[in-house]
Amino acid sequence: MRRIGIIAAVLLCALFCVGCGWSPPSASPTTSVACTPADGPTADAISDEINRLPAGQWREASRGHAADCRLHWVVVAGGDASDSPQQVLFFDRSTPIGTPTPEPRPYITVTPTGNDNATVQYQWRQGQEPACCPTGIGQARFSIEDGKLKALDPIPNS
Repeated sequence: MRRIGIIAAVLLCALFCVGCGWSPPSASPTTSVACTPADGPTADAISDEINRLPAGQWREASRGHAADCRLHWVVVAGGDASDSPQQVLFFDRSTPIGTPTPEPRPYITVTPTGNDNATVQYQWRQGQEPACCPTGIGQARFSIEDGKLKALDPIPNS
């Protein structure tokens, strides 16, 4: 009887911890009330960076910035499907400083961490998983160092 209880507990944990859309808790949000649109990249700067990406129908999916108003990012997507390619465009205010990976990847989320960092969460499908529910997950933190994008952690392979 005890064995059935343990098995049920493990199955419930697996269901809730690895289900669709699961992601690890992010760091406590930082305040950025002092940031204004003028602190971030201009529409022209974003458009110029999108034009450097592989050919496609890229559109802005999300954007954000670190609390110090210096590190900004724009996530662009190459389609509407959950597994469409995405890329993160990083900026030092309005100056482009690069992308974290040379090739676009699906399932990208960026969150501010600390005063001047951002964490990029990568997810990927394993085996024959459906597009809705990737269980591969990893993350890397990024900051600006000497005017360039710097990875503070290894970028996960998918």
